[in-house]
Amino acid sequence: MDVVRAGSVWKGIVVLLVIAAGGLYVAPVHGQDPIRVTNDRVSVRYPSAINFVLNAIADNEITDARLFWQAGPASAFTVQVMSFQPSSRVALQYPLSTRFLSLPPFARITYRWLLRDSAGNELTTENRTFEYADTQRPWQEMANERIRLLWYDLDPDLATSLFSIADQAYLRMQDAFGVELSRQPMILIYSDQAHFAAFQSMMNNLEYVVGRYFPGHNITVNLVTPEMPPELYQDTIAHELSHLYSDNFYVGYARLPLWLEEGLATFNETQDGVEELREVRRAAARDRLVALIDLPGAIRSRNIATVNLAYAEGATIFQYIQDTWGQEGLVRFLNAFRRTTSFSDVVQMQFGLTMAEFEMAWRAWLGYPVDHVPELMPTPTMVPFFFPTPTFMAPGA
Repeated sequence: MDVVRAGSVWKGIVVLLVIAAGGLYVAPVHGQDPIRVTNDRVSVRYPSAINFVLNAIADNEITDARLFWQAGPASAFTVQVMSFQPSSRVALQYPLSTRFLSLPPFARITYRWLLRDSAGNELTTENRTFEYADTQRPWQEMANERIRLLWYDLDPDLATSLFSIADQAYLRMQDAFGVELSRQPMILIYSDQAHFAAFQSMMNNLEYVVGRYFPGHNITVNLVTPEMPPELYQDTIAHELSHLYSDNFYVGYARLPLWLEEGLATFNETQDGVEELREVRRAAARDRLVALIDLPGAIRSRNIATVNLAYAEGATIFQYIQDTWGQEGLVRFLNAFRRTTSFSDVVQMQFGLTMAEFEMAWRAWLGYPVDHVPELMPTPTMVPFFFPTPTFMAPGA
């Protein structure tokens, strides 16, 4: 595979290891320990499988072998206990099917092996990292200090335009959050529907989806074809990059509520928000706005019109905050979700408003003021009461 950066050609993919056309990685062997690895390799058969192979010898019988693998630095290690006949020589192989995994092209996979013998000796190999690389495309690349864009089979002028779209979206997110990302995002552009569908899990390969972000991988994957309306791929690239930025900004349990996360991604598509503002004002004029307390449910609705309205309302909320409290207020608002996931708590802390007061102010800003909005009912305090368990009957009998 050839990768082009600034007019020069790299042979292969230069990362933590080099995967040749066959997708093969061979790790160094270990020395004369009680358990010795003689062959440790991985082969990638994109987009269907990854094959882990290990050969080892020992002074005693090897009785236990386990493969630990991790897809992305933010995920936990998966443990595969190997089934084999105990022996002083073992040849182990684990074919990992990727057809049901949500694994993007160029995802970084880390793995190690654990071996034990009958004498109690134990060997753990070092962590090794390789890329689940799509070597079937003639990838070309553009990059700066912020983003990295890979594409193939596109007009160079269109590729340059896509890079500009992604870079401007990154800068908007940098302004919104007030920080730069510590890791450079990778933005992949597929120019063929079949190629775009090939890597996706069989569980969520939907024909109408033209962009995806994979949490924890720092990668977005987008479909751009010559016949696609420009506004579609412009919005999609910015939308998915917004999700990536947010995922990097919030760690642990900190995060935006889903409806607000999608609102932010929609807001980041162009940031002029003309279409979203028009749609929300039209709904307000017809008294069809979704109340803020109902947006968490609306974002998951089976009705696509309800979902679209929820996205648009979320985007206009960011417009309202920026228009009312400025860019500094928007930065404070987003930073507050590092401490809580409660929207009502954040608007109270940052703006001194209850959720109902915030919603009425937002509706007035839209040009359709109201006297009241639906509010959450107070949660009753439950007093637990337990029936005594009879001594002659075991619980659950």
